[in-house]
Amino acid sequence: MSLAPLQSVNDKQLNSRQNGAVHTPIKKNPLVENKENYHSGNKRNDAGFNNQKQPPQKKKKEKLSALCKTPPSLIKTRGRNYHRGHSLGEGGFARCFQIKDDSGKIFAAKTVAKISIKSEKTRKKLLSEIQIHKSMRHSNIVQFVDCFEDDVNVYILLEICPNGSLMELLKKRKVLTEPEVRFFTTQICGAIKYMHSRRVIHRDLKLGNIFFDKDFNLKVGDFGLAATLGNDRDRKYTICGTPNYIAPEVLMGKHSGHSYEVDIWAIGVMMYALLIGKPPFQSRDVNTIYERIKCRDFAFPFDKEISYEAQLLIQDILSLDPLERPSIQEIMDYLWFRGCFPPSTSQDVRTVVPLYESEISAEESLVNFRNCMDKSGLLDYNAYNQKCIPVPQLNSTNGGINPVEDEMNKYLSVTTVLPQALSPGGTRQKYKEVIDIESQRKLNELARQARIRRAQQETIKRNLIPTSTNVIKSEISLRILASECHLTLNGILEAEAQKKMGGLPASRLPKVKHPMIVTKWVDYSNKHGFSYQLSTEDIGVLFNNGCTVLRLADAEEFWYISYDNKEGWIASHYLLHDRPHELNRYLEVVDFFANYMKANLSRVSTFGREEYHNDDVFLRRYTRFKPFVMFELSDGTFQFNFKDHHKLAVSDGGKLITYISPSHESFTYPLIEALKLGGIPNYPECEFMEKLALIKEGLKQKSSIVRVDQTEN
Repeated sequence: MSLAPLQSVNDKQLNSRQNGAVHTPIKKNPLVENKENYHSGNKRNDAGFNNQKQPPQKKKKEKLSALCKTPPSLIKTRGRNYHRGHSLGEGGFARCFQIKDDSGKIFAAKTVAKISIKSEKTRKKLLSEIQIHKSMRHSNIVQFVDCFEDDVNVYILLEICPNGSLMELLKKRKVLTEPEVRFFTTQICGAIKYMHSRRVIHRDLKLGNIFFDKDFNLKVGDFGLAATLGNDRDRKYTICGTPNYIAPEVLMGKHSGHSYEVDIWAIGVMMYALLIGKPPFQSRDVNTIYERIKCRDFAFPFDKEISYEAQLLIQDILSLDPLERPSIQEIMDYLWFRGCFPPSTSQDVRTVVPLYESEISAEESLVNFRNCMDKSGLLDYNAYNQKCIPVPQLNSTNGGINPVEDEMNKYLSVTTVLPQALSPGGTRQKYKEVIDIESQRKLNELARQARIRRAQQETIKRNLIPTSTNVIKSEISLRILASECHLTLNGILEAEAQKKMGGLPASRLPKVKHPMIVTKWVDYSNKHGFSYQLSTEDIGVLFNNGCTVLRLADAEEFWYISYDNKEGWIASHYLLHDRPHELNRYLEVVDFFANYMKANLSRVSTFGREEYHNDDVFLRRYTRFKPFVMFELSDGTFQFNFKDHHKLAVSDGGKLITYISPSHESFTYPLIEALKLGGIPNYPECEFMEKLALIKEGLKQKSSIVRVDQTEN
């Protein structure tokens, strides 16, 4: 019994053809491999890389594709018969044959041996490939036609691509010209944008999986490793792909997961291979390829001509951090695509090197680029018109309208920046070269910087997970703390904005005041609580039950501070010789920590009490993150003790920054001045800007108001 389309290949079973009398001959001489294979180790591996270091086997392991039996010369299905033609090649899992229906229409049949479907997991993978490919409808994706099966094979019927793959073209031509690669990359990007819009990751994009149709347009095929995401934040963790093309995050496996960006990475690899002649990370040893990928170890050879713009795009695409890679739309905005651009791929592309630069003008290239984007589904007309991409104006020398000028005039009607009235007669030709190369380059650089910032912020978010903090038992206290964090964060952002505008005059700079800071601390929260010494020499203990005892250094007095549901904190003042009996135990613990810190810890700063320190200060909250410990003091000062022993304190609502070096030198500056200098004067090892980014994220996290029960650990 043959299968109708996909619905018949259901979740219960792969139905067998009823006509058991049909004999499937076995081909004695296996075909020569016709797949992308830069070296002996470069084959798809979707089962992990666990066997990389094993000694070479004496007998080569049989490929799964070898299990695929040659289909009968007449393949009978329900309602339609197909005649088998010649072989189109084979990959790691399947063989492909040309077949023709009774009307003479030719298709490609991807053939998977049933004997290779040995588990439920393998069967579901095949069904997933069919489901995903069947749902694709795009001019640059191989069209799915049908699927059916007989006793021994499952057949996936596809649009025929009779002109081979990009890999075959590269083998014949060795390297391709940049105009050709622009055209190919645009079509590939159109297919990828479409797949990603449907939450599909291909995960095996490579030159051998991109085919030429009868008109030499590119078509992406082979969805054997494709996966669908549940949402745009979903991640996949299977290690799969072809070694030369695998993105670094895929090699990390379960540590990070991967998403759409793996397909973006493959664009960069393919561009490099087409322009240079081989992939960027190629090696005879697969493990060496993986190591090169992980550390982005590649270079552009000196003996190959490749433009600076192409190198820049490839370098940006091959960023180790997925978030730093440009999106499809950002790729199409790169200056490289404004170069010579052909209208199509010539029929003799396999044997003749085209000379497009001498044949196609800049004006024609712009029209061709726009048409290619349009046909590939890359043009977002609203966004494209809003950008007002400047284009050259063409003049007809014979008084008529040539096709290029006609297309340009249509294009100008929606994208021209200046109205015609502003171009007096005889001067319009002066504006012929309207494309501003430098402006486009600056836009690319701004987009790159924005991606890097986003990537850094995401990295900080992932790494900035609190490991411990004190319990806060009052909702109003949490709101006060969140408000202080928000106020200080806004102060930092305001200073950054002022720096971009050139800074502040000296008369408007905040007056420098050294803050009170934590100079010693001991985390003994597994028993008593968190003890600290301030720069005033006052000793405090933030007890596990939420209360604080602060013993003053310059008087025989102390404060007992507890939470209050209406005020946040309530502080009670006592003399040491006149203290309530129930507080004796608290003071004994304070004295214990005071003696311990005096004997064992050194003071981190020379700051002391200043005249402007009117009130006693206590520690409201401490939070331990992996890169630093964050102290929130009751006067609005935030202190950050980093693991590398550099310390920063932000005070005066984010206007002042205090730096304390590992050797205990202490300096306070207006934050805007430190920003203008790009760091702390004479202390580049502080890495001030990187630490400020962490500080901002810490404040941002803590500015979120959470409920009391969410803070308890």
